[in-house]
Amino acid sequence: MRTTPGFGYAQVTESNVNIAAIPFNRYLGLRADGAILTLPADPNYQNHLGTVHAGAQFALAEAASGQWLLNHFGAQAAGNLAVVRHADVKFRRPAAGELTAQADVAADEAERFLDTLSRRGRAAIEVGVRLLDAEGSVTLEASFEWFAQRVRG
Repeated sequence: MRTTPGFGYAQVTESNVNIAAIPFNRYLGLRADGAILTLPADPNYQNHLGTVHAGAQFALAEAASGQWLLNHFGAQAAGNLAVVRHADVKFRRPAAGELTAQADVAADEAERFLDTLSRRGRAAIEVGVRLLDAEGSVTLEASFEWFAQRVRG
C-alpha cells in the first residue's frame, strides 16, 4: 500500500480513504461505511437535556464534509493541503440516538474547484451536510467551506 500526501485532513492511500481513522474521530467512535459516516448512540454524547451534544453533531458533520472531499478528490489530493475555513451550522431539532451524515456538492461546483485548484494552486469549495436521526429526520444542516492549496516542497 502506497501512501501519498493528501488534503491534509486524512492519510490518503491507494486502497483506503477513511476519515473515521483520524484520532479524534476514532475517539468519538465515528464509523465509516464508504461515503456514509455515523455517530453511534452513546450516553457519553448527551448534553444537559439528554439529547446529542451540539459538539458531537458538529464533529460528525465536519468529518462528513472532509470524507466527501476525499471520496471525490482523493486521487487529485496529492500535494495539496485543505482546511476548513468557514462553517455555517443550523440545528434543526434535538437529536437522539445514532446519527448519520449526508454530504454533497453541486457537480458544477466540484468541477470549478478542481479546475481552479489545478490552474491557480488554490481553491475553495463549499460542502453541504445534513445529519439524520434513526427516523430520517434532519437534526442539523451545515455548510463547510474548505480551502485547499498546493504544498510546495
